[in-house]
Amino acid sequence: MEEKKSLMEEWEDDELTAEQEDQKAKKGLFKKRALKEKKAKKEKTPLTPEQKKKRRKRIIIGGVVVVVLAVTILPRAFGGPSYPIVSVREVELGSVTQSVDGSGTVESQETKTYFSPVSATVAEFNLQVGDIVEAGETLLTYDGTELDNLYRQAELTGSAAAYGYQDSIRKDNKNTAEYNRSSAALDTINKQLDDEDNNVDHLNKRVNEYTGYQGDSSNKLADLKSRRDAAKAAVTALDSANQELKNAKFALENSTLDQSSEDYKKLQDAVTVAQNTVTEATPAAQQAKAALPDIEKSIQDEQNHYNEIVKKLDNYQKRLKDAQENKTKLETSKSKEEGIKDSSDAAKLSDAARSQLAAQNNLSTLEANMSKEDIQQGKDGIKADFAGVVTKVTAVPGGPAAKGGELFTVASSEDVVVEMSITKYDLEKMEEGQKATVTLAGHTYEGTVQKLSRIAEKNDKGTPVVSAQVKIDHPDENIYLGLEAKVNVQGRSVKDVLVVPAECVNSGQDGDFCYVVNADGIVEKKIIEKGLSSDDSVEVKSGLAAGDKVISGGLTTDIAEGIRVTAVEE
Repeated sequence: MEEKKSLMEEWEDDELTAEQEDQKAKKGLFKKRALKEKKAKKEKTPLTPEQKKKRRKRIIIGGVVVVVLAVTILPRAFGGPSYPIVSVREVELGSVTQSVDGSGTVESQETKTYFSPVSATVAEFNLQVGDIVEAGETLLTYDGTELDNLYRQAELTGSAAAYGYQDSIRKDNKNTAEYNRSSAALDTINKQLDDEDNNVDHLNKRVNEYTGYQGDSSNKLADLKSRRDAAKAAVTALDSANQELKNAKFALENSTLDQSSEDYKKLQDAVTVAQNTVTEATPAAQQAKAALPDIEKSIQDEQNHYNEIVKKLDNYQKRLKDAQENKTKLETSKSKEEGIKDSSDAAKLSDAARSQLAAQNNLSTLEANMSKEDIQQGKDGIKADFAGVVTKVTAVPGGPAAKGGELFTVASSEDVVVEMSITKYDLEKMEEGQKATVTLAGHTYEGTVQKLSRIAEKNDKGTPVVSAQVKIDHPDENIYLGLEAKVNVQGRSVKDVLVVPAECVNSGQDGDFCYVVNADGIVEKKIIEKGLSSDDSVEVKSGLAAGDKVISGGLTTDIAEGIRVTAVEE
């Protein structure tokens, strides 16, 4: 506001004529009356008890002022100098409470669209848009026979999945056990093969060793037998020589031939030759006879040794044969177990596959259980989660409902707010958590400022406004969604502070100020620091003191600092 101007541009004299004083008094009365009428027109909202009390007080004061004017103006019309009459209010301790009046649309904060948990025929359903529902009320039912069949189907599906999983796990356990058994068997076979290889090597060495022994012993036996045969031949040769000598002597002694004959000499020569042969054969034969017992014993010993070697060789050869046969069997078993291990390894599940199978089984079981739960929910019917109003209907009684298909929508009447728009001037008076009064269709409700939007949007007139939500604390059946409701928000308040009427506060280039009438009746301009403001009161933090007389807007016309006035208290 601009600073108010004085009644006259200059005051040349402190006195006015009675006629001028009377005109100005009338002019002030007319302006006061016009101001009050204008203010009365602005009062569209119901007054609070405190406002009504103040209004009555002003009316009384206004009457008093009229009387005072009548008493003071008339005498002055015929008397001495007079001064402008101003209406003043005394600065006093009081309270200031801010409030914001507005209107908005009642909306639900919770809206739920109900979807069909199963694919079945709708049995009973009679909702229409605008119908009221109560919390827990059954709103829709399905065909029971269809649901029973679906339930059995879900059970069979779950059982089939479980049996399939169990069979797969059982086979996998068998393959795993067979794999582990064959692996352990292969470990044993490989160890046995290693041992058998060592045994075969050992036996081969022994067979080769005793084969050598056998050859040596055989050669020795042959040598001994050759010596024995030679000794026997020597003895036989001596015996033959002795027999030849005996025969030669016998032929010579019994010969009838002439001793001088050639034939007789031949007989003699034969005896001599035979004698020489005996003589020659005797030493060897004697030596052979002496050696034969030792040779025979050596042959016997060697034969026994040979037999022992053969026996051991046979044993080693038999053992070698057995070892080789056992090795062949082990290699056959190894090949068989390797085949079993490979096939069982290929058949058994990996950890990832087993986990996947378990996950699939769990998923199938979960889906079956969820289907059963959904079907059970269908058997229980669709119930309202909260009290509210039906805003949309899709389901048809007797018609099919697809699983996940939309049935109807309900807006809660238990959790409702008034969506209102406020300007920047009211925004500074509001904050979340403030209490409010909501008037809707002739009913009054308590409310709470729940949310203030942080984004301003322009309304139809292009004015930036902020959306505010006022929650209705205790809604009842008289709440109608979509209707307009009036809202009065009780803002911040202060108590026991210096308070002046809002009409007493002016604004200028130097800031906020009030005109104060001092004890001498002179107008003073005092700069003030405002605190909390309401529509009719302002908190003064500094610049005024209790008891100061501030000029109100009721009887003032043009007021200037330094003039003398006549103050009339309201």
